[in-house]
Amino acid sequence: MSAEPKILNEPELELAVESKIEQEKIGEFDPEVAEYIDEIYDIVDAVVSRTDDPTLPALTLRVWILGIFFGFLLSMVNTLFTFRTNTLTVNPFVAVLLAYPLGLGMSATFPKVSVLGIPLNPGKFNFKEHAIIYVFASTCTQPAYALYNIIGQRYQLYQDDLSVAACVFFGIVTQCFGYGLAGLCRRYLVRPAAMLWPSNLSTIAMLNSLHQQDVDPALPLSRFNFFWIVTAAVFCWEWVPGLMAPLFTAVTILCYVAPNTGDRGQMMRMLGSAYNGMGILSFSFDWSLMTLLAPITTPLWAILNQVLGLWLFLWVLTPILWVHNAFGIDFTLGSLPQDGANGSGLFPLGQALNTGALFTKDGARIAAKAFVNTADLSLKEDVYNASAPIYITTYFALLYMSSFIVFAACLVHVGLWYGKDVWHRFRSSMRDLDTADIHAKMMDVYPEVPDLWYVILLCINLIVGIAVCQWGGFQLPWWGVLLGFLLALVSMIPIGTIQAISGQQIGLNVMSEFLIGLILPGRIAAVMAFKTFSYMAMSQGLLLVSDLKLGHYIKIPPRAMFTVQLFATVMAVIVNIFTSFFIYEHFGRVNIPVDATDPTGPTQTVWALQSPHPPVGWNANGYNVFLNAGAIWGAIGPSRFFGPGSPYSTTLYGFLIGAVLPVVPWLMHRFFPDGYWHLVNIPVIMTVPLDPGTVLSILITPLLVGVVVNYVIKKYHHAWWKKYAYVMSAAFDCGTAIALTVIFFIFVFSDTAPKMPRYALNRYDPELCAPDFYQTCNERAQSSTYDPSTDPDCMYFGLAG
Repeated sequence: MSAEPKILNEPELELAVESKIEQEKIGEFDPEVAEYIDEIYDIVDAVVSRTDDPTLPALTLRVWILGIFFGFLLSMVNTLFTFRTNTLTVNPFVAVLLAYPLGLGMSATFPKVSVLGIPLNPGKFNFKEHAIIYVFASTCTQPAYALYNIIGQRYQLYQDDLSVAACVFFGIVTQCFGYGLAGLCRRYLVRPAAMLWPSNLSTIAMLNSLHQQDVDPALPLSRFNFFWIVTAAVFCWEWVPGLMAPLFTAVTILCYVAPNTGDRGQMMRMLGSAYNGMGILSFSFDWSLMTLLAPITTPLWAILNQVLGLWLFLWVLTPILWVHNAFGIDFTLGSLPQDGANGSGLFPLGQALNTGALFTKDGARIAAKAFVNTADLSLKEDVYNASAPIYITTYFALLYMSSFIVFAACLVHVGLWYGKDVWHRFRSSMRDLDTADIHAKMMDVYPEVPDLWYVILLCINLIVGIAVCQWGGFQLPWWGVLLGFLLALVSMIPIGTIQAISGQQIGLNVMSEFLIGLILPGRIAAVMAFKTFSYMAMSQGLLLVSDLKLGHYIKIPPRAMFTVQLFATVMAVIVNIFTSFFIYEHFGRVNIPVDATDPTGPTQTVWALQSPHPPVGWNANGYNVFLNAGAIWGAIGPSRFFGPGSPYSTTLYGFLIGAVLPVVPWLMHRFFPDGYWHLVNIPVIMTVPLDPGTVLSILITPLLVGVVVNYVIKKYHHAWWKKYAYVMSAAFDCGTAIALTVIFFIFVFSDTAPKMPRYALNRYDPELCAPDFYQTCNERAQSSTYDPSTDPDCMYFGLAG
C-alpha cells in the first residue's frame, strides 16, 4: 500500500525552493537541504506514478460524449444555485465518480470500429481519459463570473436593449481571456516541483482509487457503493434543513438564551443571528452552507488559518466596531420601521449588520438603481447629493478592508517566501530549470502547446473584448480592456503561488474595482465590466494552470488539455447565460409601492427576485451584492466613497496593514525556525470569502468536520481516510445538489407549488431571533382580506423601501 499522501506545509516548501535556488546557482548538492526536495517528491509519489505509457489514448470519442454530458449538467445546475442565498457549487468529483461506470460500459459495449478515422472503442477505459473528463467537468463547474455583470445590467438595471449576442460574446471573452496568460506562466506555476497545487493530489487520489482496485478485507465496501450509500443518506437528510425544518440551517445559541427585552437581549440577538448578524456561536447541519469552506478537501492547516481569520473578523472586530459606530451611524442602519419586523422584514431585528444593502445619510435603505440613470447608467447627481454620504454596514466595510489587506499581504508574502525563486526563474525564462524533475522529463515526450498559440488566443480575446465592451453596451473603452489585462498579468504569479501551495485563491475583484473607479467615476457599467475582465483573466487563467499541473502529474498530452479546456469553457458560458435568463424571467415581475410608507400610493414593477419577499433561500444575494458593489465603485466612485472626509476612508489603512503583517511570521521563522510561525499564512487568514447576506452559521461545523476527518480519522484510521474521505466529500455534494434541485423545482419554481406548513421548526423566522410580532405579522398576512394599513402592529408589513 502506498505512503500517506501528505500536504506539504510552508516551511518545507520554502526550504525546498531555497534548495533549488542554491543548486541552480552553484551547481552543488546540499544533503541537508536536499531532504526537503525529497519530501516534496515523497508527497507527490504517494499519489502520482513515476511511470507513463505515451501510447494510451487520451482524447477519445467517449471522453467527448461523457465530458459534454457532465459539463452541460454541471453548468446548468450550478447556474441555478447562484440564485441561492448561500451559493452552492456541485463538485466535479461527482462527475468523476459517475463517469467511471459509464466509461467502462462504453468500452464493453461500443463496437471496435472506426468512423471517419475515429475509433469508437479504442480499448479499455483508462486513467487519462478519466482525468480529461474531470478537466471537462471542472472547467464547467464554476458559472461564468460575467453572469453577475450581465444580470446586473440586463435585469437589475433594466437594460432591456443589452442584446443576447453581446452577452454571449462578453461571457466567452471574459472566461477565455486568462488562458493566454496561463500558458505564458507555465514555467513559473506548473513545471516547478514546489508548485504542488494540492487540490490536484486529491483528484489524482480519487482517480487512483477507482482505477487501482486494492482489495482490503478490513474495508470490503467499494468506493463506488460507498458513494451511492452516502449520497442517498445526504439526499434524504438535506430535505430537513432545506425544506421541512430550516431551523437546522442555523442553530443560533445566543438567540435562544437572550432576554426577550432590553438592550442586552437585542445585542445578543444581533450578534448571534446567522441571517442578520454575525452568527457568533451559531452552527449548522446544512451541508450546502459548509461547502463554502470545503472542509474535507481543503488541507487542515489552511482550514485552521481561514477559520481563525473569520473568527477574528466576524466575532471580534466587526462587533467591536459596530457597537462603537466606527463608521458613523453603524448602529442605526436598518432601524426604520418600514424595514423592520412589522414592515418588509428585511431587517427583522430592527438593525442591519449582515447585509449588502446601501443606506442614505438618514439610515434609510436605498436601492442602487435609485441613483443610477437607466438611460446611460450614469450617476444621478441630484439623488446622490440628497442622500450622501451613502452608508454600508460595518461588516460590508470590513470586507472591503479585508480585500485591501489581502492584496498587499499576498504580494509581500510571496516576495518574502518565494521571491528569490520567482526572480531567478524570470531571469532564466529562456532556459528550462526543471529538466531534472522526473515528471518534467516524462512530459517532454509529448508535443508542447507553442507559446504562439497562447499569444494568438490572447490577441483574439483582446480584439473581441475591445469590440464588445466598446460597442456592445458595456461602456468600457478599449484602453480599459488593456488595463484589465495588465492588472491580471501583474497579479498572476504572486496570487497563483499562494493558490499553488495552499489551495486558496485570493480575489482580484475589489482591487480591480478600486483602480477603474478612480479612473472612470460615475460609470457603473464600465466598472462592472472592468472588474469582470481583470478578475476572470486571473481566476480563469489559474484554473487552467491548475489543470495543466494535473496534466503534468498524470501525463496528459498538453494539446489535448488545451483543446478540452477551450471547448468546455465556451460551451459552459452559453449554458450559463441561457439558464440564468430562463430562471430570472420565469419568476416574472411583481408590483410594489414606490413609497414604502404609503401602501395606497403609486406602484412600481420589479422583477420578482428583486422584491422584498423572494422565495425563501433564493434571494439572488450574490447578484445583489455585485450590483451594490458596482454602485459603490462605479456610480459613486472610490474617491467619494473612500476618499478624505468619507466615513470609510480609514479602511484604506488595510493596504499598510497588509504590507506589514506578513513580515512578522517571516521574521519570527528566521529567529525561531523550529517553531510554528511557518504555518501562519497572513493572506489566507485575512481572506473573508463570505459575501454580506450569507448565512453565517458555518464557522464551527466545518472546522469540526475538517478536524475529525483530516486529523482524527486520518491519523488513527488512515486506511479508511485514504479510501473513503474524498469520496465522502463528493457524495455530500452530490446528495445535497440533487435534493436542493428537486426541492427547487417542486416547491419553489411554481407559484402553485405546495408549501411546507409552518410549525416550530419551520417558522417565518427560522432561527428564532426576531421579535414575536414578526411571526404574528406574517401569520396575519396569510389572509387574503388582510389590510396591514389598518393594523397598527403591522402597518408597514410587506412593503419595500
